Amino acid sequence: MKDVSCLAENYVVSVDPAVTGLNLNEIVVGPTGCGKTYSNAYPRLIHTTQSSVVVPIAKKALKEKFSKLFKDRGYEVIDLDYAHPENCEVGYDPMDYIHSDEDVLQTARNLVGTEPSRKRNGDIDPYWNDATTSVLAAEIALIRVYAKAENKKPSFADVITLHHGMRLITDGDALKSSLDPLFDDAEERFPGNQASELWKTVRVNAPKTANCIHSMVNNALDKIFTKNVIEMMRKEKKVSFRELGEKKVALFITTSPMNLSLQNLVNLMYADMFRELFELAESRESSCLEVPVHIICDDFACSGRIKDFESYISIFRAAGISTTLLLQSESQLVDMYGEGGATTIINNCDTYVFMGGMDYQTCTSISRKMNKPVHTVMKLPLEQVVVFRRGSEPVMARRYQILEDPIYKELMRSEEER
Repeated sequence: MKDVSCLAENYVVSVDPAVTGLNLNEIVVGPTGCGKTYSNAYPRLIHTTQSSVVVPIAKKALKEKFSKLFKDRGYEVIDLDYAHPENCEVGYDPMDYIHSDEDVLQTARNLVGTEPSRKRNGDIDPYWNDATTSVLAAEIALIRVYAKAENKKPSFADVITLHHGMRLITDGDALKSSLDPLFDDAEERFPGNQASELWKTVRVNAPKTANCIHSMVNNALDKIFTKNVIEMMRKEKKVSFRELGEKKVALFITTSPMNLSLQNLVNLMYADMFRELFELAESRESSCLEVPVHIICDDFACSGRIKDFESYISIFRAAGISTTLLLQSESQLVDMYGEGGATTIINNCDTYVFMGGMDYQTCTSISRKMNKPVHTVMKLPLEQVVVFRRGSEPVMARRYQILEDPIYKELMRSEEER
């Protein structure tokens, strides 16, 4: 059975780009309660049998409903539960995906929530962002240096331990750190290593400045790496993002819309996942993944902003990656990614399903696409949807009736019998 996408009643399309000539990115827009999850996310999941799926979710019921279905189809089912990390059977360790000096810097930037310096009017002095990044990057690099020398596998939990063990000692106008001897030893044994070079720029700070930087790093790490998250990273079994493109995997990523303290870590995880998949695709003669990967983002705006997503979606197609984004409105997307980022995301989706709503920005956009007045768009009857596909006229239809789907009926029957 080939994978398909159920866009509306009697409107089921292939998800093979060689057949359609389109990219497989989809946006579904409609207000709370309009049935986005039941009419689009559920059908896409139950009609996926060949592709790997990544499902960022805020609704636990979705994961519980589909885990057994994918296991029965021969998928490996992985549950990364950031809402309740103590329940995870597998872990994600950022250190597993650091392969270069640039990776060290990018990991530090993601975790402290900074970008490379680019001062604009009204910006805080970028020095503080850069200094905070340098401290964390130096500590990450130091763990890597000693792990390589001792032929051990480094863990980010070791970075946390190293940082929290650091003590700053004021000596007159000078400041010393309890980590200075370790960096000095690394410089002597491994001249020119990244850790020591980064630390040289850090240790020259005045005591007051150094204490401020140290507090900023503490704040960045402490809100992310709780005891449960650290234990999650220490799990013997780790998630392998490359396997998504090599075999059938269903990866559920649970986050809490009420607690965004882990968002920087989740963003880093996405960055690692996309980089691993792109590199895997590039290593193949076809430059495409052996197993396509589809990301179904239910409540896309509620799970937190995925850093650089507007850049990633622009290059998904060539690698065999695609996404379905469920949103309440286009305004929601603009709030998260800015006007330019939101436009880029929408423009990189060859399929757009509108399920009604009263958001003026969304309805204005739809009215232009349909060449109809805004007030007419706002009165779209309940249960009706408008499907836009690049190269085709808009289609008005009844939303997909999941309760009439034979596969879903069987799934519900199996649940009742358990």
